[in-house]
Amino acid sequence: MKVIDMATWPRKSQFEFFKQLPAPHFSLTSKVDITNLVQHSKNEGFSLFNAILYVIMTAANAVPELRLRFREDIVVEHDVVHASATVPIDDDRFAFCGIEYDPRWNVFNTRCVAALETAKKQNELMEHTNNTDEWIFLSCLPWVNFTALTNPNGGPNDCIPRISWGKLVNQGFNWTIPVAVQVHHALVDGVHVGKFYQALTEILETDFKTYGAL
Repeated sequence: MKVIDMATWPRKSQFEFFKQLPAPHFSLTSKVDITNLVQHSKNEGFSLFNAILYVIMTAANAVPELRLRFREDIVVEHDVVHASATVPIDDDRFAFCGIEYDPRWNVFNTRCVAALETAKKQNELMEHTNNTDEWIFLSCLPWVNFTALTNPNGGPNDCIPRISWGKLVNQGFNWTIPVAVQVHHALVDGVHVGKFYQALTEILETDFKTYGAL
């Protein structure tokens, strides 16, 4: 983690402008083609949920602005951010699940399997981030092919990004999901969300074996 030098930071004025707004968050949703990932998951027998979580986190870590957080008037950039995902439990409820990110798919998947199993044993919603901010909050709505989505947040100083994905939809020979990104405008602009989707697309178009799937 490094502290941003506000005196030389190019987006200082954007930060100061958007940080003082009462509703500084914005959200974008886009359809994403995951045909290659679906095929890999079928061929290799791994969890599609875990794989989507992995590619989203890999893309998020590729964009420095999605690793920025502010604490009062100090801005920090984390070297890496980790996944905090929602996991379904009994009675149509969900639990929070923290998963340490690793760029090697096989390592991340092993951590993911263990963390999800532990989370499914929870009987109530419990905070697990311990007031730290090196997270991306993630959720899946597999029932809805949504075109827009917003998440609750802790107020104007909550700067942790939220990323959600929706129902897997078959379109001819292709499979798509909607992916929504919600961010704090003091740290992230539309161009940076665009870079996230670009990184996500490039990862999904790459042979998954590159990331150690086998």
